[in-house]
Amino acid sequence: MAISIIPGSGKITKIQGAQGAAPTFSGGNANFAPNPTMHVEGEVSFNGLATDPVLGWQVGWIQAQWVETNWGNYKGQHYNDGSMFLQRGRPPARVAQGCRDTSGLVGTIFTDPTDPKEFQLLTGPFPKTVKVQSNDPPGENYLLIENNSKTGKPNFLQEVQLEFHFCTILTVRTPGGAFHHQAHFYWNVHWQYTFRPSTFPNPTDAQWTATAGTGHLANTSGVGPAIAGAPNDNRFTGVLTTPQTNSCVDLATLSATAVHTVGNACRREFAVITDVDVRH
Repeated sequence: MAISIIPGSGKITKIQGAQGAAPTFSGGNANFAPNPTMHVEGEVSFNGLATDPVLGWQVGWIQAQWVETNWGNYKGQHYNDGSMFLQRGRPPARVAQGCRDTSGLVGTIFTDPTDPKEFQLLTGPFPKTVKVQSNDPPGENYLLIENNSKTGKPNFLQEVQLEFHFCTILTVRTPGGAFHHQAHFYWNVHWQYTFRPSTFPNPTDAQWTATAGTGHLANTSGVGPAIAGAPNDNRFTGVLTTPQTNSCVDLATLSATAVHTVGNACRREFAVITDVDVRH
């Protein structure tokens, strides 16, 4: 008898959605982080014989991100100090939306390479139940002051909008490398804040205030129910287990570097204060 997944045993048992907390100020940055973070628990049960080899069977989580909105707007103290718009969520700063979200190398597939459990260490006879959990604190940070290369003047953070949407999947990997997705759920977190220093030209972290936006999705979060089986959403299914060059973490790092590079198309600098279309 070979080891097998007990049909219907793979299930997500607990879901806690992430909630976007108000940004904090430290080190010259506006820092966005959720409180609480996303937390999920799940389990899968297996049949087999005591003599069946168990090495290589793994239970863990795969996560894909399929929406990212990520921009910051800056303005100078005076009209001729200029303004800036940093677009981290669109090309060329961010070359893809759909991506696999891993905290290690993208080729590890699992969200956290230390997370998947191999049940050869479990004692006792079959059936065996493997329980796993995962946590995710999506966030971002923006410099409070950026230098405008067109004017040589400091520009001050005025507004940031962030939207991160994910799908998290409970999965089993066999010793041969095949994946069997057991259940999944969708979740998201949004921020939109305006910023203002109380003094110029060199405000400290303590001299900034953040005001929440009032749009119906400005500062919201959502989490869906557990859905049995594999997701079939073609917006991101192609990135769940296929070879990828960059993880979501890599893409975020590359986009942050891009908008801090003078001349990049996603770093739009203006010689006078200028309104921009934030959709581009």
